[in-house]
Amino acid sequence: MNESTIILALQKALNSPVGGALAVFWARWLIYLFIPFALLVRATKRMKHAVYEAAWSAILAFAMSTLAAGFIGRVRPYLAVQGVEALVSPNLQAGSFPSSHTAIAFGAAAALAFADTRVGVAAFIMAIFVALGRIAAGMHYPTDVIGGALVGLLAFGIVRIIHH
Repeated sequence: MNESTIILALQKALNSPVGGALAVFWARWLIYLFIPFALLVRATKRMKHAVYEAAWSAILAFAMSTLAAGFIGRVRPYLAVQGVEALVSPNLQAGSFPSSHTAIAFGAAAALAFADTRVGVAAFIMAIFVALGRIAAGMHYPTDVIGGALVGLLAFGIVRIIHH
């Protein structure tokens, strides 16, 4: 199964008012729930530190993914694949690879997971839904979100090395 087929299948599976709303929520808004989620769980000193690292990881992941996308310049699926519909408007990043939303989500999730496994599992589930939403919204190919996840993890690794 190629990447275009996966996107079309996701869009078909979510082709209802509720499914479309879920895809848009995951693609556009779920990433913003990391902030209140992180603030709710930062009860311990260790979690306060993790929230700090999550913020820096997200910032670095955004910078790295935006820079890479500018150089790579991969065309977004809704512009390149017949039948793929754009469910949300594209963000500032012109290119499709890597996904900056996914990079941010995985960078923040990694920082939270490093401090608390249970919190990390929840954060990674949220990050996976961000990635699925970006694909379902026609903004990214599956390899774009895989690349974004790797950028996010790398960003956390850099933050952890520098900050620790």
